[in-house]
Amino acid sequence: MAPHDKLGRLSLETDPPVSDVQAIERGLFSYEEGRLGNPLYAHFAVMLRTDTGQIQGGADCHVMWHRVFVKTLWLPESLRGRGLGTKIMLDVEAEAVNRRCLSIWLTALGDHACHFYRRLGYSVFGVHEDYIGGQALYSVRKDLTRGTSPPHPTSPPRRGREGT
Repeated sequence: MAPHDKLGRLSLETDPPVSDVQAIERGLFSYEEGRLGNPLYAHFAVMLRTDTGQIQGGADCHVMWHRVFVKTLWLPESLRGRGLGTKIMLDVEAEAVNRRCLSIWLTALGDHACHFYRRLGYSVFGVHEDYIGGQALYSVRKDLTRGTSPPHPTSPPRRGREGT
């Protein structure tokens, strides 16, 4: 038996069970914790709900190593343009400060979304041009240790009206 045969077999799996994916994540987290220390993982969300409790939008956030990753921010089209996205992000920032986080980061699809975050003091640290349908995918962050981050030196290219 060749040495690599003892390692097992590789398989491509469509729609793997959540528990299998979690096993991979736990392995990575364990490895990184050994190298970098306890990540102090936490999860929080800022929800916009109706009076009856129905979710109308919100932000899903993950904390590791004193940094917040905003996995998802969503509002339906009918509620956009009313300042609710800004309010949600301000609540995310307040919670990040309360947890003594150093920064917040996320990805934003399209120029419109990127401009939204830049108006809130986020800076662009990466761009994946033409990610999908002519839209760029921006990686943006806000440093919480020095107030707001300086704006990125160049604005994203204007490509017309785009949704978030």
